[in-house]
Amino acid sequence: MKRRTVAKGMGWAAPVVALASAAPPAAASLRKDPGINGWVLNSPTSLGSCKYTLKVDSTVNGNGPDGAPFGLYLYDVQSSAVISNAVLTYWIIGNQTATWATNSGHSTCWSGPVRGTPATKADGLVYTPYVFTYTCPINPASVSADGRLRLGGFNVTATFTQPDNLCNNVTYWTQRSITIDQDGVGSQPAADLTFERRNGTLGPYTGSRAPQARSASGSDSVGTAGTAVSAAAS
Repeated sequence: MKRRTVAKGMGWAAPVVALASAAPPAAASLRKDPGINGWVLNSPTSLGSCKYTLKVDSTVNGNGPDGAPFGLYLYDVQSSAVISNAVLTYWIIGNQTATWATNSGHSTCWSGPVRGTPATKADGLVYTPYVFTYTCPINPASVSADGRLRLGGFNVTATFTQPDNLCNNVTYWTQRSITIDQDGVGSQPAADLTFERRNGTLGPYTGSRAPQARSASGSDSVGTAGTAVSAAAS
């Protein structure tokens, strides 16, 4: 099968929102990215002694910064589409081994995660990938009345200890990938759709693939032990 690849995300990152203010401004415009869209709430918490949790939850109520609801879904899916290879990858800064627990509302369709080999991302820093794969069939006929084809809920918590040189740093990239063949057995090639964005301690990444210089706003300081460091919708 012929394929084309669409990648996006080097120049955009989701805005940070407080836990108590997930509702977007009334004038927010709908955002559509390649492949898997929607919003999840990322909530890192310091436990002290370089140990953290990172909760990732698509099942919260309310809307994200663009006015679209929390959750993971596809836009503009044709009834003839063949959809496969849905993957979420969380890249946590540094070389560590996180343990992951599932929370209420997490769909059994999401398998994993599988820890990958640490690698350098676009900002020139090393991150460890944790890969979740969607194992259930995705039926293009299941588009809801609002035009969204929803995937199962995603609600997990990672627990990990950072190396000493990253003790105050919980920066992470969220990467989403999926393959969509809009006309099924027709002549249109399948498309591998991927985008990613950075959040956490160093904030959104807006540079090119060259290493990004740290600015004053990219401070490594975090909250005290047992408190939420920050929460970001992505």
